[in-house]
Amino acid sequence: MADDPLVPLMGPIRTTLDLYDLPPQEAVRPRALPALRAAVRQVNALAQAAKYKPMVAMLPGLLVELHTAAHEFTGEQQRQAWGLLAEAYRCEHSVGIAIGLNDLSATALARMDWAAQRAGDRAPALRAAREYLRVTAYLRVGDLAACRRLQESGRGHLDGTDAKTPSALVTAGQLHLGSAVVAARARQTDAMKHHLDAARKVAAKTGERPDLSLHFGPTNVQVHRVMTLVEAGEHDEAVDAAKGLRFPAGWAPTRIGHHHIDLARAYRWMARPEAALDQLDTAYAVAPEQVSRHPLARETVIALSRSASRRSVRLSTWITRTGI
Repeated sequence: MADDPLVPLMGPIRTTLDLYDLPPQEAVRPRALPALRAAVRQVNALAQAAKYKPMVAMLPGLLVELHTAAHEFTGEQQRQAWGLLAEAYRCEHSVGIAIGLNDLSATALARMDWAAQRAGDRAPALRAAREYLRVTAYLRVGDLAACRRLQESGRGHLDGTDAKTPSALVTAGQLHLGSAVVAARARQTDAMKHHLDAARKVAAKTGERPDLSLHFGPTNVQVHRVMTLVEAGEHDEAVDAAKGLRFPAGWAPTRIGHHHIDLARAYRWMARPEAALDQLDTAYAVAPEQVSRHPLARETVIALSRSASRRSVRLSTWITRTGI
């Protein structure tokens, strides 16, 4: 994705990642904590909607401001500022992984952990979430051993936490969902079912929760059930599992988009190309910047193109959208 129009915009983001260890800039006066918290919510919402261009424009200045706040605030406000800084670094990972800059993604997650360690009682969940996010790059290249090591490390960060630890239950449940995907990719169906069941039990306690932009809850468990069935090659079962699924209001567009990409993959393997394109169209309507860049969507379009006796207008449109 070297020709992605976002790549030239990454300079200021790379600078903030590189200069993290310098003292804060004296000329920067950070806003009060409520305003900073609202700004982090806003940038996370842009990331979750795959609206990368406005997010990339907003991030460098916000990170500089949060960096200053984390150094200059005191007491509990300082710990909260460190936590917000960790969440903002996560957004740099989001854009890095979306456009194929895995080095930027890895550096952003390293900075996320650096800030999370200073975030007081939010540290365990933030550090565990960071390990969950690190898995994405290794899953894409099929390094399942690295994925498992990272998931165990994430669980280790949650050792000693309880239901009162902010976001600890949510992160524990999300780690189970990630482990289910890795097990499915390895065709370890017993382990897959174990982790899905464990996540379901956690979701019964938490309900739908937006913590750390993970959107963990019963819906995410059902979405991951579909995803894992696709990964395990159980395509008919995946389509059946998706029936009746309703997304809560305000659910992350990128999560909805990924769900429809997974269904497109299932229909492609079921030799139902029009249904696969229907799902890609639905994903595009929700999160166009995500689906046009996503490697699984591109893989599906390539497969549909190779198997088609002739290219329809719809398929040609998708070939153009994904830049194949």
